[in-house]
Amino acid sequence: MKKRLLSVMLAGVMMFSLAACGNSAEDSKTDETSGGTKKSETEESEETGLSKEDLGTINVGIDGAYPPYCFLNDETDETDGFEVAMMREIADRNGLDIQCVVTAWDGMFSALDSGRIDTVAESITITEERKADYIFSTSYIEASNRFIVREGEEASITSFEDLAGKKIGVASGQEAYSQLEKMKEEYKVDFEIVPYDSSTNAYDVSIGRLDASYMNPIAALSTSEAGEMKLTVAECPAYVADYCGYAFVKDSERAELLEQIFSDTIKEMHEDGTLKSLCEEWLGADVSTGE
Repeated sequence: MKKRLLSVMLAGVMMFSLAACGNSAEDSKTDETSGGTKKSETEESEETGLSKEDLGTINVGIDGAYPPYCFLNDETDETDGFEVAMMREIADRNGLDIQCVVTAWDGMFSALDSGRIDTVAESITITEERKADYIFSTSYIEASNRFIVREGEEASITSFEDLAGKKIGVASGQEAYSQLEKMKEEYKVDFEIVPYDSSTNAYDVSIGRLDASYMNPIAALSTSEAGEMKLTVAECPAYVADYCGYAFVKDSERAELLEQIFSDTIKEMHEDGTLKSLCEEWLGADVSTGE
């Protein structure tokens, strides 16, 4: 990847090009923004020997179909949303060139494994299973899944036993899918799990094709409002508390440095209130963690 280090040879002063997160998929546009100040003079990673300017372009996977976390802006045809705002902030504070690569959800982790992207900005839940394969940044938000039903049907699912005989939609490959399978086993209840290639199965709930969708409630209600689907959250409590982080491959000096940068920046954003502000602006609630 092309390095973006600009050297002023006579003065020996280094400047960093700050880039915002934009589309870099084949049919997407790139949205770059300059600005910000250097975070600190800690440019060398003691663990890796790499410096920030060695990183070049940092590609971040985003599917662009998970509002308000990430979506394609209808007016600009560029990526937008909470996760894009997070990438802009991390880029600005560290003098990094971060590009959002629009990637289909079902190919997201294979793109990460192959090195086509450096991490995923898609509210990825930190689980023990995933930690076996990836290293994670500090968590930045809580995003516990809930059952989404049509308005007026909140009481149709008040407990996990109420799932019996129902058709529940869920995005395949996500932690939500694994949670549904665990519910079946733990509560000895039989229901149909209907997998989708993305998290956009709310529409099928609105037309009665599904009894409920199991997904992040903030994303679900945002989709419902935009499409006038009249969906709401069922009374059943959350199965587990999910915390999200940015995943990076193991055994990679580059990935280890990126994880360190992302984690340090998330902690800073949590401490100075920026993370809380971004949550309230984009998600409508403070679900920040920074731990």
